[in-house]
Amino acid sequence: SSGAPKERFVFWPPSPRRNVRAAAAAAARFEHKPTMPSYRGALLAACATAAVAPASAACPEGGLGMHGRCWYLGEAGMTCNKVCQGKGLSYSHHVAGEAAPMVPKLLGREPGTRQFAWGRIECYVPGSDRYHTAKERQDSNTGDKGDAGDWDGQSVCRLACSCTEGASAPPPPVNPTAPYPGCVEQSSVLRHAGAHAIFVDLSSYGNAGCWQNDCKNTDKFNADDMGICARTCSSIEECTHWSYGEQEDAKKCFFRKSDAGREQADGWISGAKACAPPALPDAFMALSASNLLLPCDAGKSDACPDMARAITTWRFAIKHLKRATEGKVDPNTINFVNQVSDDTDAFAAQMSEDNFPVVVGNNRQVFMALQSWMDSQPKPSVDKNDASLPNPVRGHLCGASSCFEKIA
Repeated sequence: SSGAPKERFVFWPPSPRRNVRAAAAAAARFEHKPTMPSYRGALLAACATAAVAPASAACPEGGLGMHGRCWYLGEAGMTCNKVCQGKGLSYSHHVAGEAAPMVPKLLGREPGTRQFAWGRIECYVPGSDRYHTAKERQDSNTGDKGDAGDWDGQSVCRLACSCTEGASAPPPPVNPTAPYPGCVEQSSVLRHAGAHAIFVDLSSYGNAGCWQNDCKNTDKFNADDMGICARTCSSIEECTHWSYGEQEDAKKCFFRKSDAGREQADGWISGAKACAPPALPDAFMALSASNLLLPCDAGKSDACPDMARAITTWRFAIKHLKRATEGKVDPNTINFVNQVSDDTDAFAAQMSEDNFPVVVGNNRQVFMALQSWMDSQPKPSVDKNDASLPNPVRGHLCGASSCFEKIA
């Protein structure tokens, strides 16, 4: 059998113009017909079937209960929203991942060909017994332009659909106008569902637990307090809602552009953009951070051993000074603030001990010129034990990359 022709089938995403039957027939011409009995296929099928979890009693019509959802393999051309609705459920997006895809579990066997991750939902093409795994961001040629639950798999795929184990959760009773934290929804999570997350630069708020470990393009990060989620959402233009709960053994913030994808989930909490602790005045935060940095004015030393933390704190101070002074001081002063902002950002990209005193010295001159003005601005009373506050307001320098890093 080693000399038998082997199938080499390169899949381009299906479209109505492609003759799938012809492709399957072409593949069949190369199928090897062994003269001796072969048990390999039977054994593989038996193993695949044995690995399938039994249908959950909570899943209607024989659905497969995994990942906290009920799974079904839809008919070709049927969206997952329609599949789930037909079971009396609602679609709840989930990517099972490359290690344990759902199509083999739903079929009870491994299809003939496994192919690359293509769309946000796993796609099985029965005509050629092949399937694609799924990923968080679909390829541009999938035709998937909106909510993942509305994708029809280009009318060729049978989609592996994940449905809630119950009806779509209504918003829990909460008074959205109540002061924080009274406005927080208990036992509520806002899922990405393939459409509702924002992917933005959150590196100044979080430094771990980000999407694909990239905090400059993420919808989430690790956080010790729900207030960090609320404060972050309130300061990010694209964010309208946030959720807080445990994922991968860590508490995380998640940021959304709508309240769609809401599900009831114990241990999770959510809120709207306006549901946040009172905002702190920018001048107060700039002054708090700059005062902490006084030991660094002479450069790196035993009193200021970590340039990275010092520069992150300076960037925090300057960012809030820019906000505080906008439209309130003369244009010449604004130019100086913008200049030290650019210089500090450039130094952060390539730090050296020689230039460190020069950069911080220029920063200090600008802050000293505005010291009396900042002192005249409102100074709220804060609890330094409040874990939702940025480090400088709690009396600590920022971390090397974020001002919400937990400092031992």
